Amino acid sequence: MIPTGKGILIWQLKNCSGGDPVRLAGMAQAAGFSWVAIKAANGTADFNADLFMPAKSVLEAVGIQVWGWQYLYGANIYTGASIAKQEAEAAIRNINRYGLAGWIMDPESEYKRKGAAAWADTYVTMLRSTFPSLPIGLCSYRYPSLHPELPWHNFLRRCDFHAPQVYWIDAHNPVVQLARSWQELRSLRDLPVIPIGSAYAEHGWQPTVNELDSFDQEAHILGLPGLGWWAWDDHGLEEHPDYWQAVSAHEWGAPIPPAPPPALPVAVSTKSKYINIRNAPDLTTGSDVGDIIATKLPVVGESGEFWRVSGYVAKSITEPV
Repeated sequence: MIPTGKGILIWQLKNCSGGDPVRLAGMAQAAGFSWVAIKAANGTADFNADLFMPAKSVLEAVGIQVWGWQYLYGANIYTGASIAKQEAEAAIRNINRYGLAGWIMDPESEYKRKGAAAWADTYVTMLRSTFPSLPIGLCSYRYPSLHPELPWHNFLRRCDFHAPQVYWIDAHNPVVQLARSWQELRSLRDLPVIPIGSAYAEHGWQPTVNELDSFDQEAHILGLPGLGWWAWDDHGLEEHPDYWQAVSAHEWGAPIPPAPPPALPVAVSTKSKYINIRNAPDLTTGSDVGDIIATKLPVVGESGEFWRVSGYVAKSITEPV
């Protein structure tokens, strides 16, 4: 399995949808995302640990796959001593903790140092031996020919797909850049390509809406199984309503909702397409925390007159199916 369809990457969950996981899931579903990749580790340290599981729970409740990604250093930036084993342990810890759909590695400039091939071998060997069938992707530079120091082959021998950062910074030619990236990466290893496009502003540069549309169109023309965008935060989609609207309009097919847990009902809105979510199972101490656009939500428990989904849904306005 690879991340097919339309997806998006997240750096800091606290900066997405006001840190509200229910609103995050509603926005992701309304935009038509099939998958969301959230940063789970930075080097050896866990990342987004306080909000990761709440976000994952509500995203999966509306049928969106959740992936984790990790920025890799390979070695201590001051001493040069390898930390590849500890970085692999951080990846394994987070994959186990969250039960993720797959993992994305992000090695960049720090992996251009002497010894990088050995670090990559250590990392991917540990990761793959622990998870023989876990989908793993490499998310690094768009053009391998411009970054020969990176140990591409050492990483790719254990990968299932490419996820190049096709960021056309200071340029306005996403179609040309995507086509070149696709060709160069497949020449290294013939794997599916899930490109990550630039939907953010940086240092006075920003892409146009037409460029986002062209990038999406080229991905379809090349027959790619999907694409992703950087980023939800980091001066990305949420800060630019025109970008969000454009990406939401890109057609990649609707996400397939997961099957509801056995022996539990499914919450179904009978009055509108919105299901109201509360943070407690009552109408006095609890308060509304958002709406999810859905016709069905898997129920994970119940309390009195409320079903537990990502929050609490009043049974009086829903019915089981």
